[in-house]
Amino acid sequence: MSVMDIKGLTFAYPNGKEILHGIDLAIGEGEFVLLCGPSGCGKTTLLRCMKAEIAPIGEQKGSVTKRPAKEIGYVFQNPDNQIVATMVEEDVAFGPENMAVPTDEIWRRVEKALGAVKMTAFRHKSPLKLSGGQKQRVAIAGIIAMEPKCIVLDEPTAMLDPVGRKEVIETLHQLNKEKKITIILITHHMNEAIDA
Repeated sequence: MSVMDIKGLTFAYPNGKEILHGIDLAIGEGEFVLLCGPSGCGKTTLLRCMKAEIAPIGEQKGSVTKRPAKEIGYVFQNPDNQIVATMVEEDVAFGPENMAVPTDEIWRRVEKALGAVKMTAFRHKSPLKLSGGQKQRVAIAGIIAMEPKCIVLDEPTAMLDPVGRKEVIETLHQLNKEKKITIILITHHMNEAIDA
């Protein structure tokens, strides 16, 4: 079964600049897919077309499978754009709370998600006091707690040092292998493409 089907996708911004030209793409459950290319080639636009809630403004032609919001988790390049709470565990709980998940289930998911990204020891810390790699893992935990079928990540390691990049990529591969979560990753770091 496919998580994402795109057929003949063409997209142009309001200024008339066409950035995507007839894209055909099928991504199956449990795949680890990498998108790479020069800045400005349309990688982020393509990912945003996959998620209706953050779709870019412009003229879109062709078809894109529109999954319910809870099935596609989106992790931004800068975790500071995604972290909303003053404590790590509250931030991870934010998504499930907004999905009206029962309280007991929320805290079960928070525990599980923090464990998956190796951040349980930081649950009572302020996200503001974490390293870039730790913040990004908290952002990923927040998406995991929503239990999506697919996680889309837009250059999640771009602002991290080599250690932080390694931590995040290892976490993604672990989620893909152990939880069978489909991963769609944009990156400029070709060493991150090895196992995609």
